Amino acid sequence: MAGKLTLTVSQLCEYIRRMLQLDPMLHGVELKGEISNLKFHQTGTIFFTLKDENAAINCVMYASDAARLQAAPFEGMRAVVSGSVGLYVRGGQMQFYTSSLRAEGVGVLYERLLALKEKLSREGLFEAQRKRPLPPYPDTVGVVSSPTGAVIHDIMNVSLRRDPQARILLCPVRVQGIGAADEVVQAIRLLEKIDSVSVIIVARGGGSMEDLWTFNEESVVRAVAACKKPVVSAVGHETDVTLCDLAADLRAPTPSAAAECVTPMRSETLAQIAGLREALTGALGRQTEQKEASLRLLEARLSACRPQKRLSAEAERLAQKRAQLRQAIGARLSLGEVALAQRRRELDMLSPYRVLARGYAIVTKEGGAVRSSAQVAGGDVVAIRFASGTADARILSSQSEEG
Repeated sequence: MAGKLTLTVSQLCEYIRRMLQLDPMLHGVELKGEISNLKFHQTGTIFFTLKDENAAINCVMYASDAARLQAAPFEGMRAVVSGSVGLYVRGGQMQFYTSSLRAEGVGVLYERLLALKEKLSREGLFEAQRKRPLPPYPDTVGVVSSPTGAVIHDIMNVSLRRDPQARILLCPVRVQGIGAADEVVQAIRLLEKIDSVSVIIVARGGGSMEDLWTFNEESVVRAVAACKKPVVSAVGHETDVTLCDLAADLRAPTPSAAAECVTPMRSETLAQIAGLREALTGALGRQTEQKEASLRLLEARLSACRPQKRLSAEAERLAQKRAQLRQAIGARLSLGEVALAQRRRELDMLSPYRVLARGYAIVTKEGGAVRSSAQVAGGDVVAIRFASGTADARILSSQSEEG
């Protein structure tokens, strides 16, 4: 009886690994099942379990193979994977080394698309009232797209043809594969923070549903909907519709159409400006004429109603009244003088002094008139008033006449 073979665990695991590696039936195998326990390692490697109703196997897909994926796998996805069976020696576990992975029919992705669309639609991310108008004259147009390929060249050609001074700022990203969604989200947020960027175009060329799946990822759709600046989605061909298209403020059928939508035709704009300038000049001239006519009318009204003119009129009236008053006073004085002269003549005719002019005199004694010789006696001093002048006299004697 032969002796028993004693192996270490490492030797046994290495032997099994080699046996599995040498078996041609275990290479180039395709498995189909449902993905679970999905994990994305920071190195880019993907770990998951592929299972059906009766069994499960651990799977690993290294970063070099994962980089070729058109769409990231998701939990619960029914998938077809290709690869080979091997043994992970350190853990002593059999696992499937996956070189490619695809959805088991388009229906799988389509079902997920419908479910996510329904979820986001209930949240209102696709509502028409959320859509914002594009700026008519953008400062800088931000573009989220691949730096290679025809998309960015089409956008540049169309934009510069319409406006040679158009400014295009490309934020380069991968548009498919693992990690592409994160790059698109970061690019949108970066362009959103740049003050000069007025509108953002998210664009890529056409392809299958898997090729365009980055723009159906929930993170990308939410980034587009949450962007504070208008977003134009130009993903795929006209017949391709992604959730990014629904969340954007405007969906363009092609990247070239997106460039036409956001870039105004410079020649047309200049013609509009010239027309507006001419219309504005004409309107300004007419308004100036109207204002000048109104000003002249107001000046005339002000001139007619100004206080200085009224004061001048009142001063003229006062001067007239003063002249009339002076004339009236002069006339009254003249009449008074005439009347006074007449009265003076009348008084003069009646005045006792008038008799003196004929040679008579008035004799007064102690201020009283002497009418009779009996009123004086010898030695009395009397005053004699002549027609011209007076004289004092002494009475030598007086005699009375007896009749």
